[in-house]
Amino acid sequence: MLETIEYKQTLDSFYDYLFGVIKLHRDTIPKLKDELMLIQSNSIDELSDNLNHQQIFLYQIKNFDQEVAAYMEKLNVSGKNISEVINQFPEDQQDRFAKLLAEFKEVAKEIEFYKNKCQTLLQTKLHVVNKNIAQYKAKQEKTTYGEDGKNDSSIKIPSAFEKSI
Repeated sequence: MLETIEYKQTLDSFYDYLFGVIKLHRDTIPKLKDELMLIQSNSIDELSDNLNHQQIFLYQIKNFDQEVAAYMEKLNVSGKNISEVINQFPEDQQDRFAKLLAEFKEVAKEIEFYKNKCQTLLQTKLHVVNKNIAQYKAKQEKTTYGEDGKNDSSIKIPSAFEKSI
């Protein structure tokens, strides 16, 4: 494709857009670190605020696919992913886009790491909560039986004779 001024401007605009998206992703890493710390400290209200800020991030990138598709159309390129698209750019432009893509991959790995840590910690805490609830229910279910072997709930057992397992 002939490199016109408009084409170069569109290419620069696309680069700036991708750079901005990567910056948004990079800016979410401290929030994920905070989320991990808040989960560890059981700070429910602060965790809720943190998750609200993360939803803002999701809102900011919600149109990513449509934006990329619009740039691809303007630049007259196609591809299943950004790597394929970059390979269709003029050679003097490919390097800067490739560096941007490599940076995004690193940021994405770090985001995935913290998301997995948070998920694992939440699952562990949920397991502990479920275990405590089950123990509480077990303490509430005090079934007594009469001499005939039938359930007799009218007998009250003093707590001094209880044993929890």
